[in-house]
Amino acid sequence: MKNMKNRGKIVVAVMAVFLLRMADVSAAVQKILSVDLQKVFENYESAKTANAVFSEAVVAAEKELKEMGDALTKLQEEIGILNERAENAALLDSVREKSRQEIEEKMEVLRGKEKEFIQFRQDVQKRLTEHKNKDVAVQFKAIEDATAVVAKAKKADIVLNKIPAVLYVDGSLDITQLVIDELNSKQK
Repeated sequence: MKNMKNRGKIVVAVMAVFLLRMADVSAAVQKILSVDLQKVFENYESAKTANAVFSEAVVAAEKELKEMGDALTKLQEEIGILNERAENAALLDSVREKSRQEIEEKMEVLRGKEKEFIQFRQDVQKRLTEHKNKDVAVQFKAIEDATAVVAKAKKADIVLNKIPAVLYVDGSLDITQLVIDELNSKQK
């Protein structure tokens, strides 16, 4: 009889623990929403403006690099003409010698300009990369902040990026447009 009472107490205790755990599990159910970060970036006015400014900087850098490249090509052509003159047996030795000297001088200038071109190209790439990274960091911080505002308003516990990690999200849980609206409302 005593054994039965103990078993009954154990069963009640196990059931109590089970029910408490179930209460914990149901209390732990969290509201999860999704946001499409790619779509947010594409529709965020500040990001569009930053991308336009960045594109202009790229075009300006490409133009300057092209001008420098054209100057190098012109110098190489001049050296080619001087080479032909230096090799032309019909010309006086003094003219050919003068051409050889000019070739040496222009080759020295060409080497210097090539180094300048390479250094400039590296500097431009570094500067553009830093600029783009800074822009993206600023935009991403604003997106995080706007997402937090919308998530709190929707009483969400977690917001997942819809692409590419999540295979399916019910459309009613997608807050992408709300985040875009929150971000763009601060631009006005």
